[in-house]
Amino acid sequence: MNLFVILPSIAFALFSSAILSYISMSTMVGPWIAPVLVLMGGIILRFRRIPKEKGIVNQEIALMQTAGSVGGLVAIGIGFTLPTLFFLDPKYFNDWLRNPLSFCGFIGISCLIAGGLGLWLARVWADKLINKEKLAFPVGDLIYETISSQSQSKQTKSMFAGFVSTLGICFLRDGFLKLKGIVPQVIYLFQGFVGKEIAIAIWPTVWAVGFIVGIKIVTPLFIGMLSRYIIVFPLNSLSFFSTIDKDTFLMAFCSGLVVSEFVLGNLKYPVVWFKAIKNNLNKSFVSKIKNNCSKYLGFLKIDKLFSKKGSFSLKEFVSKYKEPIVLFSSSSIFLYVLGFMPLAQILFLSLTLLFTYQISLLGGKIGLVPFGRFATFIMIPMMILFKLDYFQITFVCVFYNICAASATDLLFDYKVGSLCKIDFKRIYKYQWLGLIVTSLSIGFFFWLLFSNLQLGTVELFAQRAKSRALLVQSLNFDFYVVGLGFIYGWVLRKLRFNPTMVFGGLLMPNTITIGLAVGAVISYFSKKTQEQTSFWSGVFASEALWILLTIVLKMI
Repeated sequence: MNLFVILPSIAFALFSSAILSYISMSTMVGPWIAPVLVLMGGIILRFRRIPKEKGIVNQEIALMQTAGSVGGLVAIGIGFTLPTLFFLDPKYFNDWLRNPLSFCGFIGISCLIAGGLGLWLARVWADKLINKEKLAFPVGDLIYETISSQSQSKQTKSMFAGFVSTLGICFLRDGFLKLKGIVPQVIYLFQGFVGKEIAIAIWPTVWAVGFIVGIKIVTPLFIGMLSRYIIVFPLNSLSFFSTIDKDTFLMAFCSGLVVSEFVLGNLKYPVVWFKAIKNNLNKSFVSKIKNNCSKYLGFLKIDKLFSKKGSFSLKEFVSKYKEPIVLFSSSSIFLYVLGFMPLAQILFLSLTLLFTYQISLLGGKIGLVPFGRFATFIMIPMMILFKLDYFQITFVCVFYNICAASATDLLFDYKVGSLCKIDFKRIYKYQWLGLIVTSLSIGFFFWLLFSNLQLGTVELFAQRAKSRALLVQSLNFDFYVVGLGFIYGWVLRKLRFNPTMVFGGLLMPNTITIGLAVGAVISYFSKKTQEQTSFWSGVFASEALWILLTIVLKMI
């Protein structure tokens, strides 16, 4: 390995883990960090004394972002799920935070085991998904285009401008050390008429995320914010619900919305699975099983583990499959320590493999990684069949998200590697480098954020985790209010609005929703959106680093 590539790779893994740990919880989306890493890699390689060919430089940049991007996607997966424990049992969560070594160690071990499992699965599936089925993997194409772009220098300058200008805004807003800020953190509009309900926060990160995700994503959030005033609060004022306070009513209504999205959004899957089973039964069942085993498990090459006399070679088996043996054994031991019995382990790991493959397939086709839906698919049957406590429920989602994040990220990187003509083995090594660095550091980043920013507030809203907690708690709310939320979710689906996004607008503070809308409106009226993305990427990276820096300085 080239030291000039390894050191930036380690720095990128730390950078992306830190940035997206904060962004995944301060907003409800997780933007791709890879294009930012590509531009940063290009800057670093310019300082090399002896220039290299363009093709080699592109390979080195690709390897840097390979190691760095896994930290970002794993951070998103954890940020979307880990705060669930806080919303379910805040006392237990806060007690856990008081033991930093236990907290950081648990997160690190989870990352190493679940992430390692995801990397191995991606390596197994890579040939099938990339070479045989030739899936698009659009994010991989986007990363490659950024690497090979002739306008990379212009994009780098744009990103740097966004980074520096945001630092200036943060300095004027927050001050630094003994210097106090001179710009208000929140500007209230029409305060004489609506009080503090309409406000614009001086929060560049939210503007940047709104610009990147666009008007289509932000519109249902805005509808959710309006629904609070024209639907939820008027319903709460009816005499039938007069005994329920405003916050409890809102939470119960949103719980119904979450249940409707889970039930109505997944009705198609049982039908699809039933048809698949029916088609299998219509054919030669034994032949179908054999063909599927050969198709999906052919990489095992079991026949080669037997000698000519037909005797099984245990030594050769262990030598050939030591990586999956270590990973599955570690997973089993870790699950046992957390109180999962053998039957629960088998079901959980089976579902994790099944849905990691499904999410990898979706990532290859459309470039999206819908963590939440598939994590819920695993959580619900585990809750029904086994008496899981809140910690175990949260861990089920965290483990799956880390595994799926690592697998999907590696497949995207394999796509980039194939375009840059990099051997898959090199990509795999750098992914493991990034995962190890992430495992050693990400627990500290989350502990730092949880210990200094209040979960559930504007600073760290964690909407994704809150929605999952509401789904778990839905049986504890007033069924009539939950039913109203369910009906509203059905209406939203009929109107082709995403209930999950509307849910975000219902619960999120108005400052976040309005801030996202500001960025989305700028994006909508922008003539050259793609060219400005690098600027806004610099913006959200800058403020996230600023937040972490100020926290560390306060602790010192």
